[in-house]
Amino acid sequence: MQQKYSLKIGITLGLVSFLMLVLAACGSTVSNNQTNEKSGTDTLNGQSQAVAMREYVDATGQKINIPANPQRVVTTQYLDAMLALGVKPVGAASHVLEGDYLKGKIDGIADIGNPTNVEKVLELQPDLIIATEDTTPEVKEQLEKIAPTVSVSFGGGDVFKQLQDVAAVLGKDKEAEQWIANFNKKAEESRKKLAGKFKKDETVTIYMTYGKNALRVYGARNVGHVIYRSLKLNPPEYIRQKLAKDPKYNFVYDSISMEKLPELSGDRIIMLVYDEATTDGMLKEIEQSALWRNLPAVKNHKVYFIKADPWFTYSPLAIDQSLDEAIKMLTAGTK
Repeated sequence: MQQKYSLKIGITLGLVSFLMLVLAACGSTVSNNQTNEKSGTDTLNGQSQAVAMREYVDATGQKINIPANPQRVVTTQYLDAMLALGVKPVGAASHVLEGDYLKGKIDGIADIGNPTNVEKVLELQPDLIIATEDTTPEVKEQLEKIAPTVSVSFGGGDVFKQLQDVAAVLGKDKEAEQWIANFNKKAEESRKKLAGKFKKDETVTIYMTYGKNALRVYGARNVGHVIYRSLKLNPPEYIRQKLAKDPKYNFVYDSISMEKLPELSGDRIIMLVYDEATTDGMLKEIEQSALWRNLPAVKNHKVYFIKADPWFTYSPLAIDQSLDEAIKMLTAGTK
């Protein structure tokens, strides 16, 4: 009788021990699942590893869980800003890889095309994708299946806001503020170098010739950022009035006809020649016209010709190099 009783106790204790092991395993599984929901998972060498995640609200208002410390980033636009922050993406769009001013900084970065080659992006196995707010819904949907995809506004602010927005995605806010502070200090030093080289009320007009028949006059974005904002040179009255109504510097340029040249041209002219087609097209037509030859800036040999690279690109490293070129150009005389 005692043997049967002992046997029953043994069986009972065994069942209890087994149930405790099962519950412990279940508890461990639940705990891991909760951690994954908060941290996310990644796979390295066939093993699952926890990845810290955080919630981010992008330019479209969408809430997205993104890696707190992304390691493999692909961007469709913000290569320049990323490099300024010390982050080298694994892939970037074709058009942002073309600038000579980035030479030596983009080695090893894969070209994902323009428009975006989704298959190429997939091959790169990114853990984060940074796109623009105007990415088509079809492309964005495909990108979101590959990795968390954040939209950053390109036209929603100036070049500094762009840098800050990209930094917020990458967790590089301090680096962005430091870059901006360094640039502003450089701009202040550059203004001192120009002291005495410009008369008090002297004005500068920025034009761009594009292709066979396009002529633009610029405001304080893109080409105008360095001239009007960094160096604080005086725009012609037409541009001054435009900027006075535009505290956020959203005004980029106006397309104009050649007949507007006498009205808009300041004491000095900066002419951006966009491409080779321009040289034999719109620029040639302008230079052969009496309107151009009679401009005071032309008669006084105060016309400066610049190339699209880096001046046309509106991003941090581009304006930094443009500032260097502006000082060399404006202190050396006309070209």
